[in-house]
Amino acid sequence: MIMSGSREATLQSIQRIDIHGTIFYDLSYTHTGEEWQIRQARVAQEGIYAGAKPGDVVLVSYLMNVVTGVKRRD
Repeated sequence: MIMSGSREATLQSIQRIDIHGTIFYDLSYTHTGEEWQIRQARVAQEGIYAGAKPGDVVLVSYLMNVVTGVKRRD
């Protein structure tokens, strides 16, 4: 379990969804070094950078094992 912090990952898929007018993104991703385990998360529009696409290398931020944000890896 990740209590707090960030891990490098690669986006596998991203889907924009609209729930009662609020935009979210459903993500599938794999952590670097754990490519066999596909993880999924739903993040608010404010929690992910514009133009995210499959194949992007990112930093996934966690708090109490919940994804709180996704940033593009420089």
